[in-house]
Amino acid sequence: MFRALFTVVVLSGTMGLCQTTVRPNIVRRVAPEKERDRKLEAAIQRAIEGNGFSYSYDRVNLQAQGAGEILVALHGADYCGSGGCTSLVFTTRGQEYQLVTQIALTRPPIIVSSHSMNGWRDLIVFVSGGGIQPGYYAVLRFDGKTYPDNPTVEPAVPLKKRVRGTAYLSGSGKPEYDIVVAPR
Repeated sequence: MFRALFTVVVLSGTMGLCQTTVRPNIVRRVAPEKERDRKLEAAIQRAIEGNGFSYSYDRVNLQAQGAGEILVALHGADYCGSGGCTSLVFTTRGQEYQLVTQIALTRPPIIVSSHSMNGWRDLIVFVSGGGIQPGYYAVLRFDGKTYPDNPTVEPAVPLKKRVRGTAYLSGSGKPEYDIVVAPR
């Protein structure tokens, strides 16, 4: 009898969590770019200190006065686990790409919020797997230098209110969007 009562309480608690999960209001979805960018690939290699890798990317504007930024999703066993994959955020400086943040445990799409902090738009990612149940959306706010590198711990925070945003890297991980860089 005690075991049956305990099960009911756990199920009831889980259902309550699912009902209170806040989702962003996605106003547009953007598929990854299909063309290779050799300078971006060199920047990715420097950032991950890797040789061969598979990735997808999108060009975005995260800053009001920015020159343009790039969201990169890495794919494959070296960059992914049960909690998600590694993503990178680059900004452009002249003709070069500069790493802003390397974020672990992400799952495409990455949502660029309409809300900004310190001149950069918030990023919203879905957190699940790796023992996290139920999944939830986390907000990554720019602190003046970088974004949080892990959406499961502070300073990342669960999404508390519905915000508008554009979903980038939609479809990332599908073969038609994977760009493979062979080991050298």
